[in-house]
Amino acid sequence: MAPATLSPVRVYWTAFIGLFFDYYDLFLFIYLEKVLAAHFGLGVGESNALQFAGLAGVGVGALFFGYLADRFGRGRIMLAVFGVYLVGVAGLSLAWNYPSLLSFRILASLALGAEWGISHTFVNEQVGPQRSYRFAALLQLAILGGLLAALANKYLLPTWGWRWLFAASLVPVALLSLARGRMLLRGERTGTVAAGREIAQPVSLGAALLMNARAFLLCFALASLTIASGLVNVFFVKELPQTPIFIVLFWANLAPGMLLGVWVVRRGGVRRALAVYGIVLMMLSLFAWGGAGEQRKLVFALTLPALNGIPFGLMGAYFNEVFGSYRTMLSGAAYNLGRILAGFSPVVITALGLHTGGNYFLFSGALGLGVLVLCAGLPPGARVSAG
Repeated sequence: MAPATLSPVRVYWTAFIGLFFDYYDLFLFIYLEKVLAAHFGLGVGESNALQFAGLAGVGVGALFFGYLADRFGRGRIMLAVFGVYLVGVAGLSLAWNYPSLLSFRILASLALGAEWGISHTFVNEQVGPQRSYRFAALLQLAILGGLLAALANKYLLPTWGWRWLFAASLVPVALLSLARGRMLLRGERTGTVAAGREIAQPVSLGAALLMNARAFLLCFALASLTIASGLVNVFFVKELPQTPIFIVLFWANLAPGMLLGVWVVRRGGVRRALAVYGIVLMMLSLFAWGGAGEQRKLVFALTLPALNGIPFGLMGAYFNEVFGSYRTMLSGAAYNLGRILAGFSPVVITALGLHTGGNYFLFSGALGLGVLVLCAGLPPGARVSAG
């Protein structure tokens, strides 16, 4: 891996802003589900198809653009991804019927799936191994784009309308594309930017997939379990009062968890950090399940984001350690395909009848147990003590 050659702050912000607005549009689409259904006269099947298209898009985007990034350069392909994103979001803001809404939804989702893997690998490559976990955790704070989407939906939707909420992200991402392009061109002219591509692959793509199959399945399982925990909380939180202070705390509580994860990784490695997460998740779930009081529900809802910050913050750096060749594609696919599987957790909760009587907590406790069991088989990573 090339040594750190660009300003870490500049590298970080050019990756963070793009990922932040991708998360904004992803969650905004979820918040606007009923609004869009009413505007376009959608049935249940059409609304479900839109949600499934979003999930499928992130998986395909991670695989396709991740492969291109490994072959032709992370920075360059990220610029192409920004272009796809701009077209997708502009189309969403101008959608005139259901087919156009579905098509542009897929485009925007392709960009989000590509963005996670490329951003994390690009930052990891440029800042160097000693700072990889710290910057990966800080980059994952881009998920707070979901907080912006929640506040925009609550306070701006009545006056702006849903089309302008989508269009609001076009200008910052366009400016970001120009800034990133200038940075890459200047870096390539002066020889101060890592190439970010693997021209002479030591193995073929097929051989790489076979060599990494076990590690990929384990990372995919880790992403599925931990992301499902976050989705369970979002599903559960809809029952609680949606006051402004609650919304802010719910999203902002991710940050301390991510920083805690970095601290634990520095001192004990990835497995220990995930073991702490699994044990505390089980204890928190049992605490909430053991009583029916509203205070226990609030404690669960506001503590779980901080706890989920631990795996969310470390996966970007850890997945880059686990995989060698084609690491952009494999790391991005493990995370985003895990996101697809986790997306079905609310369906599972409802099918099992766990959505009533506080039984969400049995499901989240089982997720914690699953992570704890998974820890024994996870690859240790190349630099588990790096921060």
